[in-house]
Formats: sequence, structure tokens, C-alpha cells
Amino acid sequence: MGSRSPQTAHTRISSNADAVSTVVSFMLLFGLLLSVIIFARVQYVPLWTADVEARHADDVFASFSAIPGNIDNLVLGSGSVAVSRQRIRLGSGSIPLIAPGTSYGALGVVPDEGNFTVEADVWTVDIMRNNTGPRSLENGSVNITNISTISSLYIYIDKIEYNPVPPGDVCIRVTNQGNQSGRAEIKAESNTHLNISIWNGYDDKVIEDLPINADDLVIERYKIDLLSPCYGFDMVMAEAEAEVLTDADAPYYNLTITNSTSLNGSRIRYEIVYNEYNRTLVHYTKTCNGTMMYESRNRHFLNQKFIYQNGAVFLCQQPAVTIRTAPGVLIRDERNYTRVLMPAISVGTGKHRIPMITGSGVEELQIELKHADCITFADGNNTESVSIIITPPAGDEEFRKNYLQEWADYFNATVAGTSVRMPKPSYSPDNSSINITLTGSIHLEMKDIDVEGRIASISQLE
Repeated sequence: MGSRSPQTAHTRISSNADAVSTVVSFMLLFGLLLSVIIFARVQYVPLWTADVEARHADDVFASFSAIPGNIDNLVLGSGSVAVSRQRIRLGSGSIPLIAPGTSYGALGVVPDEGNFTVEADVWTVDIMRNNTGPRSLENGSVNITNISTISSLYIYIDKIEYNPVPPGDVCIRVTNQGNQSGRAEIKAESNTHLNISIWNGYDDKVIEDLPINADDLVIERYKIDLLSPCYGFDMVMAEAEAEVLTDADAPYYNLTITNSTSLNGSRIRYEIVYNEYNRTLVHYTKTCNGTMMYESRNRHFLNQKFIYQNGAVFLCQQPAVTIRTAPGVLIRDERNYTRVLMPAISVGTGKHRIPMITGSGVEELQIELKHADCITFADGNNTESVSIIITPPAGDEEFRKNYLQEWADYFNATVAGTSVRMPKPSYSPDNSSINITLTGSIHLEMKDIDVEGRIASISQLE
């Protein structure tokens, strides 16, 4: 009774063997799966994560490169468009189950970095409105200089004292830098008759001996509106002013009124309302500062920093730096000068704003226009030299040198093919600044723009 049959013992041994086989198979499969996961994590996950992070970097750069255009749209739509909004995801790189972690980044405004200063000795314009009032011209002449425009020109003759020998007239001449641009002559044919003749700048007679009507029934007073279309002298004045606008050196003209012999003794007066054009040489300095920045903190892909400064977007993989979006500098040859249009865009944060945020979610970069103006100086050639002093954002010396060299290379390429010359730039000893000089017959214009940047947190995409 105490003995077990051989059949029973064999069955139990087979059952134990099957259990051990199942456990061993599971362990082998688990080990194989674990080996595959470890192999994938070591060999492929870094590549996959780096690829995801690289695509994220491209997306961030595309969004960041839109900043200059957004600011331009704010300026163009000033008064109708209040704030530009640009959403940017700060981090990426998560692969579910295999590599669930994400990279992160920092986005914001650095208002105290990246100065951009423009200096020049520039001719400025002072336009003064003058009214001579009725002034006597009984004998002699008057010369009025530095006229940019004339809005009113009257000649009053209260009584004609006609002296036929020698013949004479009241002559009104317009000159531009000594070159005659036209004239009007008022002649007395008798004690009761006046005629007017008009010549243009080519010495062609426009009006010949047109009778002038008296101002009263006694035929003793004449009020002659020389800018009346019936005399044609308004066209002569328009031609003179058009010549002024195209002249780079002296954008003004002179007016001379002469009373000659045949009207000597006549009671003659003139009255002119005009704008006087004066040029003054002043030292002009404009400094803008502030940058906008995104900096990645990737796990596998190269860390990058995107920097916006004064209209330009830089891609930085320290210490390497490249300008990827050019600033809005315009250098172009005109008729007898080179137009240089320079932006000066300051970036601030305002009070009680979030200047910088770090994370991996979606954030919104908001840019608000605070001020925009175009600063113009004298017409034509208004300076011979423009200095541009640039300081870089924070970074080591090699980064600062490469950053400033990118600015120098940009200006060197921009002046190529124009009449402007750019001597070798001057660097500070520690590469904390660069001085770029542009020389030539330059017409300088400035864009003065102030914006505020802030970060608005977005929990998820809408």
C-alpha cells in the first residue's frame, strides 16, 4: 500500500518538466525583449529623439523668423493692429513607451542686451513760414533767398507814373543756384494800361503782353496775383520747385523783384508768403537695444539659440553664428547720392510683464507696438559718414566675435555694388563691440521703432 505505481510517478515527472519549460521559455522571451528594448534605446532612440528634436528646432525657427515680418505688419497697421501673437512650443522629443521624456527650452525678451547705435553728422532742415507783408518797391529791387515753396505772391501798383523813355518794367525772376528758371515782366504802356509777359526756364515766352485789369473804376490801383492760373506764372514756379526737389546740394531757389525806370515814381508794393529752407549740421545719435531669444535644452540634438536683434534673426550653435533673416537695412544708389535707410528697433518688456519662461509646453510670444516714426533729414546728400556701433548678447568671447563678424559680413555684402564704401571694421579688445563705418555721398533715413514683448502661457493648443 505504501508503494506508488510507476505510471503515477512518470506523470508527475512530466508535469514538472512542462512547468520548468514554460518558465524557461518566458524568461528567454523576456530576456530577448529586454535585449531588443535596450538595444533600441542605445542604438536607435537617440537617433529618433534627435530627429524629433531637429524637426522641433525647424518649427521653432520658422515661428521665430516671423518676428521681423510681424513687427513690420504692426508698423504698417499702426492704429488697427494692436498686438502680434506667435505661439511656440518650447520642448519636444517624447516617444511614447520607449522614450517618454521631453526636452525643454527658454523663450523671452532680454531688454538690456544687444545695443545698436547709429551716429552721423547730418544736415537737418528747418522750414520757416514767412510773410513779408505789403512792402514798398518804389525804386530798386529785393532779393528773397532760400525759398522752398511759395503759397502767395502779389504785386500792388497804386498809381502808374509812366515814363516812356527809357522803357522799363517790374521784373520778377526765379533762379535756382544762379540758373534762371523763369521770369515775369510787368510793363506800363501808358498811365492807364499794364501788360504782363511770362517766360519759362527755357526762355520760351509763355504769355505775351497780356493786359492787366485795374482794381477799381478809376483805373489807378492794380492788385496782381502772380500765382493766378490766368498768367501762367504758377507753372513757372511749379517747375522751379520741381527742380529744387531733384537737386541734392541746394534744394531751394531765390526770387528777385526789380522795379526799373518806366515805373519809377509809381507806388509799388509786393507781398509774399513763402517757406524758407535752412540747413543745419548736427551730430545725430540713435541707440536701440533689447533682443528676443529662444534657447533649446535638447537631450540628443544640438542645442541652438535663436536671437532677434534690430530686424535680424541669428541662428547660434555656440560658438558658431549665422544671420538667417536679414535686417531691414536699405542701401541703394540714387541719382547723385546713395540712400541709406537704417532701422532702430528697441525691444522692452514693460512693467509687471513676464520677460522669460522655461518649459516644454506651448507659449505665446506677444509683441505690442509702442512707437513708430520715420526720421528724415535734409534732402539729397545729407552726410558723408555713418558709424554703426553694435554690442552682442551675452556669451563667451569667441561667440561674441563670431556674432559681430556676422554683422560686419552683412554690411559688407549690402554695400557691394553701391557707391558707399566700408573701411575695415574696428573691434573692441574683448570683442564686446564693433564699429562699422559707411562713407560716401549718403542720404540717411532712420526708422525709429519701439516694441514691447511678453510671454503668455498657453496650456494647450486650441
